[in-house]
Amino acid sequence: MKVPDWIIYGAALALIIGITGHWAENSVAPEAPPPPGPGEMALFATFTPFSPSEIITLPLMDKQEKRGTAFSVSKDGEWVVARESLKDCAHPFINVGGNLGVPFTTRQIDGLENYVLAVTGGGGRPLPMAAPNSLKPGMRGFMPGFPQGHIGEATARLIGETRLKSRRRFEGPETVMAWAVAGRTQNIPGSLNQLLGGPTLNAQSEVVGITIKTKPRRGRIYSSTPQTLTTLTTASSRPQETGPENLLTRRNYGTVSDTLRREYRVVQVGCIKT
Repeated sequence: MKVPDWIIYGAALALIIGITGHWAENSVAPEAPPPPGPGEMALFATFTPFSPSEIITLPLMDKQEKRGTAFSVSKDGEWVVARESLKDCAHPFINVGGNLGVPFTTRQIDGLENYVLAVTGGGGRPLPMAAPNSLKPGMRGFMPGFPQGHIGEATARLIGETRLKSRRRFEGPETVMAWAVAGRTQNIPGSLNQLLGGPTLNAQSEVVGITIKTKPRRGRIYSSTPQTLTTLTTASSRPQETGPENLLTRRNYGTVSDTLRREYRVVQVGCIKT
């Protein structure tokens, strides 16, 4: 006797809902550290990977805006930036802290429409890339960055591939990885969309994707596919550097994310208004 299609589809749907429901959790990261005091601000230019000649004093807050997140792929000064963070921006910069910034130029990446490489005179230690086949449904991911222009991060469980509609006319849907949100920085409500351009990391602090966008009402975060990282690695002139990395867990991801930002491996992207 043939089983009706509606029974098969219903069973599949129930399985998906059951799995994602089982993942439901709220691993809250501690609140972001307080802003630095005047004495700390004076030290920012000294303890960065940038040369003093690169660093500028940023204009008043109403003359600048924070756009998103970027991460280092070369100690020589290459950073992954989402093209959307640079939309209509003639003067982008990396936020150093203490009202200081580093302007950057961009280099296109062949085969990648939504990302560019920001180029500076120096950079933080690059984040390692994960093997393309290391993504498994149910695995935990970590998304450090600057949600809503503030220090923060999220953690999520991988659901699998899906398709997102492109914002550009005449372009087809983009294949992305969907994640179910499982935690975020305490006291940062609402959208996490300024994680845009930041890394999506596995438990070994390896990059498994580039964070694209969030859908708060659905509890979803979306990242690029492993194929995007393969193209990115080929485009970058980064040396193959290895070194010890912190293991990420649902209990320490806030602390490890703070370290990545403090070491200028994950940075904030801004724009000087004209």
